Amino acid sequence: MLMRALAAISIAATLLSASNCTTATASKDRSIESIIPANDLPTTDLDGHPLPAATLATVYLFAGPECPISRSYCPELARLAARDRARGISWVMVFSEYDISAEAIRTFQREYSIPLPSIIDSSQQLACRIGATVIPSVVVIDANRHVLYRGRIDDRYKALGVSYGPPTKRDLADVVDAIAAGHPLPFASTAAVGCVLPRCTP
Repeated sequence: MLMRALAAISIAATLLSASNCTTATASKDRSIESIIPANDLPTTDLDGHPLPAATLATVYLFAGPECPISRSYCPELARLAARDRARGISWVMVFSEYDISAEAIRTFQREYSIPLPSIIDSSQQLACRIGATVIPSVVVIDANRHVLYRGRIDDRYKALGVSYGPPTKRDLADVVDAIAAGHPLPFASTAAVGCVLPRCTP
């Protein structure tokens, strides 16, 4: 038991070091607004191109090239985004690491085959405005700027560095399926596991 506990601690420490994660708990000072003002949402990607206009909803995916958990989700996220394109649900990747560069984002997306429209949020302004607290996590907002869902992608990670294999609950997939079908959402929020973003400034 002791050896397993030490191994888990070692893995978590490695993940923290590799991704510049903090061990602090997620702050509670983020936006809890149910409707986001139009001026608070981005309109162009990191190359200045207009972001896709979704007819139903937009998934804002907060990710980081140096975050091992973000990298592990790329195949699932690419699959969901490709499927949602024909269902009126757009995806935008948001990179909120303070020292992120456009080239690092392009390299990450090319290596992991996830070429989605992306924005740089190195000051964490968007994260604060729409209530994202963790990398990776998602915020889903409908065409009228109502926040529909905030939280994790699925339940494969129980804690930082602790995964028990394939997920048993695919939270994001369930949410976008309900949106596409016009059904009531199964839930509005879940707790994401990953690198905690800095506290929002007043």
